[in-house]
Amino acid sequence: MRVNQIGLTLAVSIGLVACSSTGVSAPQPAPQWSGGQFAAWQATDPAYRFFPGDSIEIIVHSAPELNRTAEIGPDGRVVLPLIGNVMVASQTDAEIANTIADVYAQSVLVSPIVEVRRAALGPQNIVVGGEVTSPGLVEMTGPIGALEAVMLAGGFRNSAARGDVVVLRRQPGGRLMMRVVNLHDALEARAGADNVQLRRHDIVFVPRSTIAEVTNFVEQYVYGILPLDQALSFAIADAINDNN
Repeated sequence: MRVNQIGLTLAVSIGLVACSSTGVSAPQPAPQWSGGQFAAWQATDPAYRFFPGDSIEIIVHSAPELNRTAEIGPDGRVVLPLIGNVMVASQTDAEIANTIADVYAQSVLVSPIVEVRRAALGPQNIVVGGEVTSPGLVEMTGPIGALEAVMLAGGFRNSAARGDVVVLRRQPGGRLMMRVVNLHDALEARAGADNVQLRRHDIVFVPRSTIAEVTNFVEQYVYGILPLDQALSFAIADAINDNN
């Protein structure tokens, strides 16, 4: 996938993050863009949403013969007996259960009772770009922070602004959140260092000088191909690699 194939309309105006006297980054206001604002950063852990490559256990309490474990295909659907393909990607377990129950109720079952549980997870990839040695996809094999992600991408280049690393995350509703972390503090193991814990499909961007460079990065690799999911993570990573 080439960058020139991505529609670019975003304009971001970002100010430098303020720092306290202790060297720990202070909270910053949400940056502005032409389409509105970055959403306020939410550190709470939302309900897990399933993506292609994940597997779910489907339990139909009112018809146990329909119970099975199904993998979500690349198109976001699972194949179920009697009803065929059902779109479930980007939904929580409760939402998937309701979706499947509704489809069964429309055709073959009366008042079905459906439960969905997590069976297995597909690749937990994030994207690391900017001033790192090997930008692109990084697979999470367990909980990692922004600093660990940079190390897995080959570490900082000499030109990296370690104190102004940007983490981008999409809310369930589609809006993009941004947070600036001071990984220089994390490297020095300073008290209060903000080494934010990452989630699937997060984007970590390491600028050369200031976080203002995130404007170009978002325009080139992010905006225009949201919502971010596994396939689009690969697309962003391919675009980054094609231009390094």
